[in-house]
Amino acid sequence: MDPRQSVKLAYNSIGSDFGTKRKIPWDFVVDWLKDKKLNSQRKLKLLIAGCGNGRHVRLANELNFDVKAVDISNEMVKATIIEEEKLGRDGSNIFISDICNLDFEDEEFDLIISIAVLHHLPFDLCDLALNEFSRILKKNGEILISCWDRSAPSVKNGTIDDIDEDVIWVNWTLPDKSKISRYYHLPVINKRKLKWSSIKNLQCIHFELLDSNQLFYFSKN
Repeated sequence: MDPRQSVKLAYNSIGSDFGTKRKIPWDFVVDWLKDKKLNSQRKLKLLIAGCGNGRHVRLANELNFDVKAVDISNEMVKATIIEEEKLGRDGSNIFISDICNLDFEDEEFDLIISIAVLHHLPFDLCDLALNEFSRILKKNGEILISCWDRSAPSVKNGTIDDIDEDVIWVNWTLPDKSKISRYYHLPVINKRKLKWSSIKNLQCIHFELLDSNQLFYFSKN
């Protein structure tokens, strides 16, 4: 199954409403980026793969990374650019893109973060995305990925798919009370780790379950 069009339509419908509920960066993202900055003698080039409303774009800019960001939803990209413009930045580093087919050069980035994104893709499409991450990441570069766990509060109210028990459909309620159903692929963390252990040139150096988030840390060989 390829849910990308469904995910794109869902987040285009959610649009700017997403930003009213997703304003604060995750602490684990803050800590990871601060650590990478502290341990580098130069300005690092960072890709945010799936920027949503741009909360981590703003964080990375504040920490003085060389930031580029993408999202498959044009409405999310628009929302991020609007917020960047409010802060005096033109948003020209924010692009509409499918993370399974990224328009960047080989070994362009030092770091990649993909926060609450890959759980919208089944394993075959995750493989495409992770291989793209590997391609555009410099040698010894690092990646931070988070996916929801099935223990997440929103997931508990979701609907298990009729065909694939690892897929859960989770509603987002819009201001007019209408609901948008979103596709989530949510295997247990050990199943995801096992599947992600065979991506070319990427090594999972750590994984953990933290506050209903499955966290994966990769480095490129």
